[in-house]
Amino acid sequence: MRRKVLVLAAVLTIVGSSTAFSWAIGGAFGLAPAGGLPGSNVMLTGKFDQSPVIFGAGMRIGQDTFQLGLTGDVHMVRRQLINFLNFYVGPGLYLGIGNDFQIGGRVPIALYAFPIDVLEVFVEIAPTLAVEFGDPIEFPVFGLQGSFGFRFWF
Repeated sequence: MRRKVLVLAAVLTIVGSSTAFSWAIGGAFGLAPAGGLPGSNVMLTGKFDQSPVIFGAGMRIGQDTFQLGLTGDVHMVRRQLINFLNFYVGPGLYLGIGNDFQIGGRVPIALYAFPIDVLEVFVEIAPTLAVEFGDPIEFPVFGLQGSFGFRFWF
């Protein structure tokens, strides 16, 4: 009984707090010339307006394929460049599982704009430093990730 009450309280807290601020969900697509994204190269992205953290997750599963990519970035600097064009930069982490297992840090630098109030479009490039757990284990592994995408704000 106590567990049911705690679960109900947690759900009500989450639902109640989600109306107190806006949130966004969208997609990110890897730019191959700029290194793409970890794992599947396509991610679902999400952000809460009151938090500087943006999450991304993507997966590809097939008969002979398994790829997973996760990102989490903290946007420490968000500034306006000109009228409609803004930028953000900050540290982040990523996980890429495909042919090898890779975990590392990244620093996304992005341009973003709101062509309409509910739509954010962006393009970002992120230098990376990772450990690759293959045969052999490699460190440091320097790389570059790049993507473009959108987020709808609710």
